[in-house]
Amino acid sequence: MSKRKFAKRSAFILLIIGTAGLLINEFVFDWGRVATVVFAIFNIAGLVILFGMRLLRTGPGNEM
Repeated sequence: MSKRKFAKRSAFILLIIGTAGLLINEFVFDWGRVATVVFAIFNIAGLVILFGMRLLRTGPGNEM
């Protein structure tokens, strides 16, 4: 598996875990503030990876 595919899959897995965790924490369980922060960090990490990949792909010298 290439690094790009691994990064893309990791980003989507982090986004899925973060979003599902936030929804479950809000509507099913009341795990508290720490759980909310942890799941939000998962979402942020996933978004950073995805946008980082996009910036690297469209960076200087790689115009579309």
